[in-house]
Amino acid sequence: MKSLVFIVLLVLAGIAGYNFINKPTENIEALAVVEDVKVAITEALSTADETIDEEIVTEETVSPVSDGTNMITPADMSEEAQHEMYSVMMVYNKCMMQDKPEYHQPNMRAEDIAGKTLAGCEPDLDALRVVLETNNVNADLSEGMLKTVRQRSTRKLMSAVMQSQASQMMADEAAAPTP
Repeated sequence: MKSLVFIVLLVLAGIAGYNFINKPTENIEALAVVEDVKVAITEALSTADETIDEEIVTEETVSPVSDGTNMITPADMSEEAQHEMYSVMMVYNKCMMQDKPEYHQPNMRAEDIAGKTLAGCEPDLDALRVVLETNNVNADLSEGMLKTVRQRSTRKLMSAVMQSQASQMMADEAAAPTP
């Protein structure tokens, strides 16, 4: 029993020491400016027992620019700009997934097909970059979004190419005479 109490005390002392050593010593500055905005709601509701005349509600708003960095995301763009962004993404995905005759050639490597398709669809991805830059979206978010769109489309493309080549091989094997 004494050893159990000793072990528990040792563990507690270790945790306290760890927390004391790893205590933050710097003051962390805010990344965004938070402003209090008071909005007056005047609405007269009459019910059987009570009436609400006026109520003051406090909301917090975060400014999109703080410390000189752009914090605008694609979700902050106007509806028209978002519609344009999604339209350009659809055009890019359609270009990437368009069935091409070279998918069905027997001696083509999947990497070569993907390279040609990526090169052919790159202008559509550049159009997406322009839409994001025009709407002042944060540069890091823009690059991350472009990278994600490219990766997803490439995965789908490679899957389609591999399935096409596998079905071509199965068709060739089925057509070959068996001895």
